[in-house]
Amino acid sequence: MDKISLKAPAKINLYLKVIRKREDGYHEIESLMQAIDLYDDIGIERSDLLELECDDPSLPADETNLALKAAVLLQQRVYFPGAKIILKKGIPIGSGLGGGSSDAAFVIRGISRLYNIELSLEEKIDLASEIGSDVPFFLSNGQAMVSGRGERINSVRAPMDYRIILIVPSVRSSTSRAYGKLKINLTKEFEPVLLKRRIESSSFYRLMESFGNDLEEAVLSDLPELGKLKEVLIRSGCIYSCMTGSGSAVFGLFRSIKTGDFSFEEEIGQNNQVYFCRPILLPPF
Repeated sequence: MDKISLKAPAKINLYLKVIRKREDGYHEIESLMQAIDLYDDIGIERSDLLELECDDPSLPADETNLALKAAVLLQQRVYFPGAKIILKKGIPIGSGLGGGSSDAAFVIRGISRLYNIELSLEEKIDLASEIGSDVPFFLSNGQAMVSGRGERINSVRAPMDYRIILIVPSVRSSTSRAYGKLKINLTKEFEPVLLKRRIESSSFYRLMESFGNDLEEAVLSDLPELGKLKEVLIRSGCIYSCMTGSGSAVFGLFRSIKTGDFSFEEEIGQNNQVYFCRPILLPPF
C-alpha cells in the first residue's frame, strides 16, 4: 500500500466542566465528547520526506500545523522514511470542533497503517497528548468521557438517536481568553454525570438537564451574539443547546430533523454557517 485516504471528523463537547488550573499551566477538565459527521479529508502517501499540503492558505504547512507535528513526533519514536500529507479542510477553523486535533490523530492512524507501525495503547495516548489536549479523544471510539487535561480517555456507549444542528459564526473566540476569564471557584457545582460505560437513552436525556459548558459564560460576555444563536436553536425546538469547546460554534440536539423545515438565514445572518450533522463512532486503532 503506497497511499491511504482518511476522513478526520469533528467533535462536540456535550458537556464541559473546568475543575481547576494545574501547576503545569493546563486546566483539569471533565467532558463528554462525541464525534460527528463533519470531516476534513486527509490523503497520505509514502515518501522519503515529511511534507504537508493544505488547501486552506490561512493554515501553516509547517510543524505548527498539528497534522505535520503528529507525523514528526511519530517519526521520532518509530522510524519510517517519510510521508506526504494532503489536507483538505471541511471543518471550520477555530470553532471548538477539534479539526486540527482530529487531523493529527488521523495522521497517526494513517501513517501507522501505511507503514504497519504498532504502538501500545500507552504509547498512542502519550504521543497524542504531546501534540495537543484534544488529540487523544480522536484515538477513541468517538464517544468518551475525557478528563485530566484531555489525556485520560474512557470510551462509553451513549445514545445516538438524535440529530445536530451546528452553527459556526463568523466571529471567533479565543481559547486563552476564555480560560483566562473563567472564575473557577465561582462556577456552578457540577457532579460527574456520566461514569457508566453504557448509558441508556432515558438516563442520557434526563442527564442533559445537568449538562453545560463552563467556558460559555466567559465567551458569551465577549461575544453576546453566540447567545442569540443559541436562542434561535431553542426556538427551533432543540432539546439541548450548548457551545462546544471554547467556541465559537454552538449546537442544538434534536430528536429528528427535516432540513426543509429550517431556514435560519434571516435570524442568524448570511455570514454564519449552518451544518446538519449526526453523531458517529470511530473505527478502532
